[in-house]
Amino acid sequence: MDHALPTDDLRTPAAAAKPLRVLILMSRTGGGHLASARALEAELQAQRPGTEVLIVDMLTDYISPPFSLLPKTYDTIVNRAPRLWHALWRMTAGAKVGGATTALVSHLSRGRLERLLATTRPDLVVSVHPLVNHLMLPVLARVSPATRYVTVVTDLGGIHPLWLHPENAAVYLPTERAIEVASANGLPRSRLHAHGLPVRADFASEPGDRAETRRHFGLDPGLPVVLVVGGGGGIGPIEAIVAATADQLAAAGGRAAQIAVVCAKNDRLKADIEGRRWPVPVTALGYVDRMSDLMHASDLIVTKAGPGTIAEASIRGLPMAIYGYIPGQEAANVDHVVEAGAGLFEPDPARLGAEVARLMTSGAADRSAMATRATALGRAQATHDIVASILAAH
Repeated sequence: MDHALPTDDLRTPAAAAKPLRVLILMSRTGGGHLASARALEAELQAQRPGTEVLIVDMLTDYISPPFSLLPKTYDTIVNRAPRLWHALWRMTAGAKVGGATTALVSHLSRGRLERLLATTRPDLVVSVHPLVNHLMLPVLARVSPATRYVTVVTDLGGIHPLWLHPENAAVYLPTERAIEVASANGLPRSRLHAHGLPVRADFASEPGDRAETRRHFGLDPGLPVVLVVGGGGGIGPIEAIVAATADQLAAAGGRAAQIAVVCAKNDRLKADIEGRRWPVPVTALGYVDRMSDLMHASDLIVTKAGPGTIAEASIRGLPMAIYGYIPGQEAANVDHVVEAGAGLFEPDPARLGAEVARLMTSGAADRSAMATRATALGRAQATHDIVASILAAH
């Protein structure tokens, strides 16, 4: 369980008013839900000092076995059996299957969820994960019906129906198109708000100097940067993409661009990249805590279709070359980027490398147009606006 603040040691503000107690529900199925939870936590405390926030991994720590073991299989399934994951995603989107499954899990886990609410006594519950809503809301209705429950959707394109429980007091969605989806699922428009996707606070601030940032990461300060990322796990055909891109850049003259690879927690990938000789400058990075600055210092990003990365790249006006997506939940994210003209989709590493090299050389005008369209998608104030709306009712 990820405690933003321990339940038995919640800080008391100097002000005499009773501090707001907020419970944020998430699960570590991918890195985006926790990142969104932490972004909301920081903004809640910034806008209302003294707010007491507790982040919990509800699916792992408060759901009965064997269901509590399923989140740990998420990375394995989406990486090794994507067709199985797509089938599960589609099945849970069905009212009969999804409703029956969540009703069973909620019944078996009721005691654990009641103890969570009794221990934390929240004034507000915020969900950033679709699978927690149908589990928690029936319990909350019995234990503390006056407690407000809101959902902040952390999917960018495809909105799974489990996000859209009818008892949500408010649902915060990333786009106006998502509002149409939610409305078609029966939620009143008065409860729907499109402020964008919650991102880390530094994306709402002015980024650092490009040359200084490049030096900080061991990059050539005067050479354009192709940024290659694989999400929090550094997954995907990253090395093949880097190899194809490096070869194509070298063929175009060798000094057209350098490549920065964010390997995150994938130590093996980092070692492999560092152990190879490359025809153009290639720098392998581990965990990056200055992603806002690094994106600003880059000229194009190669990424899978993770919603957080797309939202952040849009804020920084970074053209996107997407190489893959998680079936079901991320497929519509590709459309979000490509239809806006903010990037391209190419799953084949060789063809992707050739297209990235073209954009960095003879296709500079196309890259500039993509950057302009990416900027138009960006919502730098999304986290601020979401929290301001939530707090307006408290």
